[in-house]
Amino acid sequence: MKHHGHSNYWLKGGRGLTKSSFVSIEIALEIMRNSQANAVVLRKVAATLRDSVYDQYLWAIDALGVQDYWKDSVSSMTLTYKPTGQQIRFKGADKPRKIKSQKFRHGYTKFKNYEETDEFANWSEIRSMNQSLNRGGSDIITFYSYNPPASLNSWVNQTTAKEATRDDTLVHSSLISIL
Repeated sequence: MKHHGHSNYWLKGGRGLTKSSFVSIEIALEIMRNSQANAVVLRKVAATLRDSVYDQYLWAIDALGVQDYWKDSVSSMTLTYKPTGQQIRFKGADKPRKIKSQKFRHGYTKFKNYEETDEFANWSEIRSMNQSLNRGGSDIITFYSYNPPASLNSWVNQTTAKEATRDDTLVHSSLISIL
């Protein structure tokens, strides 16, 4: 990622394998490094945002020791980088058509993070949201993290296999579960 080798990162693996920790730390760091970068973090069900990805990003900011530079808000579910006003926004995709282009005060949506990608209905649903969010920059990075379903016929397993053949995509598997 640091060498800008890919635009899409499919991170699949069992619970407890630090996929979400990696993504949240990288996005927070990159926002602090790039004054035009913002992020949108998505889960299928809005009600799951607060106790999952939102807390994960708060953990990342604390782990980096930069909490004094960030303002958190649960009423609009955002984290704002105080020096520049850049944001990490958390959105539920219960109604994917409502995920429209996100306009930021400064910059554009450089990062998208689909957490628990396998919970989304299908690839068309995600592709539609990507089309709305991929505006404003040519170097957009998307993270798809999930626990792979057992069925090889699952849409997410089939899509990951197809996407893995693209030059702009990296698929990383860490399939060992930590109990």
